[in-house]
Amino acid sequence: MLTLRPVRVPAKGAKFDLVALIEHKVGAGLRDGDVLVISSKFVAMSEGRVVRLQSVKAGARAKTLAAEHHMDPRLCELVLRESDRVIGGIPGFLLASREGLLTPNAGIDKSNVKHGAVILYPRRADVAAQMIREALMFSRGVSVGVVICDSRLSPTRKGTTGVAIGASGIEAVQDMRGMRDLFGNVLKVTAQAVADDLSSAAEVLMGESDESTPIVLVRGLKKALQKGSEYGPRRFAVRMEEDVYLRSLGFTGRAYA
Repeated sequence: MLTLRPVRVPAKGAKFDLVALIEHKVGAGLRDGDVLVISSKFVAMSEGRVVRLQSVKAGARAKTLAAEHHMDPRLCELVLRESDRVIGGIPGFLLASREGLLTPNAGIDKSNVKHGAVILYPRRADVAAQMIREALMFSRGVSVGVVICDSRLSPTRKGTTGVAIGASGIEAVQDMRGMRDLFGNVLKVTAQAVADDLSSAAEVLMGESDESTPIVLVRGLKKALQKGSEYGPRRFAVRMEEDVYLRSLGFTGRAYA
């Protein structure tokens, strides 16, 4: 049976030792096969990825985008720095690609951070997940999986769901091509987004406001953990030129002018 245990943590406002915190909160109770789902913003906070907007100088392109989309030019400047390309926008948001994944404002967030500051994505979510997993293996002798998750809007859907941007130790995307369904039909294109499924389940407990629950311990996953299996954003991504939504809308692959 799959179970999820929320791990409450006091609010953090500066860089801190994430592994030490995990050790303190859940280390002694970890078992082989457990999976830790951790908020990307919490990982980013531990890395010191908080930026005061007053320290950012906006360039010409950022100012142009800000005028077009009614945004703070300094935020637009950070989006440009953090993204591969900007492909569009609406008032208040730029739709950007970061390491192949589409995300509003390149994942930059103003929530759960002090006023006047924003928090960026982790530098390398896959490396962070691997570091946490290996540290727990060394200190506790347990084989666990780690998923770094974020909340995300989906096309035509209300509300946010969870999505993985980094993972280590689990088969985050299970290729099911060649398997058969209940009626014997051979699956040709199906892949199960295991890490995304875990992220959405964990997001129910993490919440979106003042829950102070950036970590969820998942137990009972009936899938084998895999050592040396790291997933960064690009391993989760479909090329934008091949995406069913963007292709249907006539996306050409060019950056937003």
